[in-house]
Amino acid sequence: MPTIAISGQPSSGNTFVAKIISKKLGVPYFSTGQLFKDIGKGTYKSQHYYPIFHQLCLEKGISIPDFSNDNDSHAAMNIWDTNLGKSKIFHETIDELPKRLAEIGNIVIEGKLAVHMIPNAGLKIWLKASLEKRAERINFRDNLGVENARRVLMAKEKKEREEWKRIYGFDYFNQEAEADLVIDTSNLSAEEVAERILANL
Repeated sequence: MPTIAISGQPSSGNTFVAKIISKKLGVPYFSTGQLFKDIGKGTYKSQHYYPIFHQLCLEKGISIPDFSNDNDSHAAMNIWDTNLGKSKIFHETIDELPKRLAEIGNIVIEGKLAVHMIPNAGLKIWLKASLEKRAERINFRDNLGVENARRVLMAKEKKEREEWKRIYGFDYFNQEAEADLVIDTSNLSAEEVAERILANL
């Protein structure tokens, strides 16, 4: 089976949907966003991808400092505020890992830049949802309160769009135009979104 690449707006359901598709198809799953969060929480060394990622870091001469945080949203923001998070080489290294996995195929890869970075994917999907719905999902996950979740989401989204545009030269929301399939998940469950994708596959 060819590689399936899933990207989308923050908290539009990318991770849940990718995991469901991976399970239904019986193929591996990888998330570049989770890798970023794992680094921010200090848990990346215990993950299955660590040996390959560690080798990539050695090849690029990257040393990752120790981070520690208690939730995904803050973990990601902590990295963006460091020199490491602003480093083009660091982001290129993170991008290289799913590319190596995609060359093998038979995998679901979820990441904010996956649609753009894996142009040869067999199916490229972009997910989006309203700001209000995405804030509700963050609140449900991290228990921040809806208003605080909304502020965290807007700050994270702004930072990602600015930094990735600086690093890569494009607004990652423009990947919607590169995708084979675009789905608004505002009023759909992750299962319903996954079924639509599988029907198109």
